[in-house]
Amino acid sequence: MKTFSIFLSIIIGLTFNLYSQDFPDDFCLCEKQTIKSEILNQERILFIYLPTDYNEDTTKAYPVHYISDAPATSNLYFDLIRLNSIMNDVPQSIVVGLSSDGRNDNLIISNNASNYLQFIENEVIPFVEKHYRTNDYKVLAGHSAGGDFVIYTYLKNPQLFNAYIAGSPGPIDQLIEFADTSKTDLKTEHYRFLYSSVGTNNDTDTTSFRKLEKIIKEKADKQHEYHFKINQGESHISNIAINFQNGFLKLYDNWKFQLPGNLDKPVSEIIKTHYNDLEEKFGYKPKISKWEVIFPTMDKLAKRGDFKNAIDILKYCVELYPESDQAYAFLAKAHFDTGKFELGKKYLEKALDINPDNKFAQRIKMMIENK
Repeated sequence: MKTFSIFLSIIIGLTFNLYSQDFPDDFCLCEKQTIKSEILNQERILFIYLPTDYNEDTTKAYPVHYISDAPATSNLYFDLIRLNSIMNDVPQSIVVGLSSDGRNDNLIISNNASNYLQFIENEVIPFVEKHYRTNDYKVLAGHSAGGDFVIYTYLKNPQLFNAYIAGSPGPIDQLIEFADTSKTDLKTEHYRFLYSSVGTNNDTDTTSFRKLEKIIKEKADKQHEYHFKINQGESHISNIAINFQNGFLKLYDNWKFQLPGNLDKPVSEIIKTHYNDLEEKFGYKPKISKWEVIFPTMDKLAKRGDFKNAIDILKYCVELYPESDQAYAFLAKAHFDTGKFELGKKYLEKALDINPDNKFAQRIKMMIENK
């Protein structure tokens, strides 16, 4: 952890020094959108990061993470989301970076935070939802003054976002005063999530941080899940990535489907229950991925010798994806392996009807013909 923290301090420290500077066009591997804000009376740049499969499945909608201080911290944030989504630990998401121009004016409570929040609510979010395939799940994230703004938004309008991730919030005294005097009702009809952390090495004062935690705990509804963490030995800089990573891993701690050791009912029913639970928590029904969920689970079942459940989950797959040639090819192989040759032939024909170039199906056909 110590080496990791030093590395982060060097890399992210350089990033932080770039807040007020111009960035080269290739600094951000994202789309840049310019919107003219009537609320701020100026043009603002949005840095839009799209998931890797965004153009592959045009029926899929995504949660959106809004993050301050773009592109300095938004590049890092998107990379963390992308890398964790590869292992299906978090969902693939759209990340919207909010330009760091005028960050102290826009993010600090005593300056222009109220207007900046109106800008996000009334201009940024509608723009993103109009031009990109989004679902209703929204996350607000930020660090330092950005973290301060995240908690300010949570206290001011907890309904606006579903989850809030605030790293090393400051100036914290203003935030404590606002939290203590705010008349905002934090009771909401739906689940809300707040994660915040600070380091112990030249970071936000931990005593003040605990005071803020106490005030919020007294105000928050039982529907809210909140975490306040002190990261020993971390600095204001090294805590950037650590807070983001730990924040959304905590938010999505039950996202990934885990195959139980003992199955007391068909695995397709267990998957349905898992995704129904996710829908209840997050307010939208996640799409069950063939390659991230169904096929890896099928492979584990086959290696256990549980072909009954392997076949069950593949049949569920073709219910969800009736044109999946790969699912039919796997069904053919599973039936051939269990001695059900006629069914195997039927599924093999279906796979090759959908996609004559399916290499796996072609190998199965060649193997059967050579017997």
